[in-house]
Parts: sequence; structure tokens; C-alpha cells
Amino acid sequence: MTTMHVEETLATPTSFRFNGNSVVTFDELPTTGPWPANLIDEKLIQCEQAVRFGFQWSVSGVLVPLLSNANKWKVQLHFEKWGETEFNIGTNGTATVNFVPVSGYLYNVVITLPANSIPEGVYEIVAILRLYDQRNMPIPVAGFAELGKVEFYEAA
Repeated sequence: MTTMHVEETLATPTSFRFNGNSVVTFDELPTTGPWPANLIDEKLIQCEQAVRFGFQWSVSGVLVPLLSNANKWKVQLHFEKWGETEFNIGTNGTATVNFVPVSGYLYNVVITLPANSIPEGVYEIVAILRLYDQRNMPIPVAGFAELGKVEFYEAA
């Protein structure tokens, strides 16, 4: 579990703020290949395994119910491959979630990357959280979490 760093400059600190810890987790799922997966060490993942990333956060304050429910949260994963260029996981690594104008509402988002969607290599993974208005313009609320280096390797 990794704590997300967040900054909300929408208004005063008490009118819109993140509650508690905003966290990101990731789990490797069973392999589709012939070799068993080691599900304990989540920094070494077979390319034949799907990977699940979980995001959890909540916001509170008097400004929350005043924001439009047409706003959307956007959660993105970025993979930077060591020794090469950034790897674009495309739409598989993005989730969009409706903003709920209720103070204290707990958001839970899961992004699952299918087996064989990440090529072999060592990657630095970063998760990004942003809030957008109904015109898809950013609202000054941002967060990110560094998930560290993870190796994807071919087992079969």
C-alpha cells in the first residue's frame, strides 16, 4: 500500500480536503502460463499474469456538495521502462469515475491490466489522480503515488 500525495488548491483547506490516507495498492493475479506464480513478491511479475491496481480516497468539506456531479475523477497509470523509453499502456491504464457531491464519500477504483499486456522489462510505476470539470478542464486538485520499480519477466 502506497500513500498518495495530494494537493487541493480549490479553496480554503477546510472547504475541500482529502480525508485520511489516499492509497494505491497493486496485486498480481494468477498466471495464464504453465508455471506457477509467486503471488508473495509483487515486485517480480510474470508477463503472463494480470495485475490489479486499487485506488481509494475520499474528500470532505463544505465545497464538496457545491461542485457539479458532472465533474469526473481521472486515474491514470504511467509505466516508465528502465533502459528504454516510457511504455504507453493506453486506455487499459486509465479509469474515469463520476464525482459524487457528498462530503466523505469513499471512492474505490480498480484498474486491471490483462495478462500479456506489459512487455518484459523493469518499470517505474506512477499513479496519477486528477479532477476535471464537465468541459474536461482540470480543477486544481491533483495527486500521485510512486509504486516503485517492478520487473515483468517472461516465464514461458
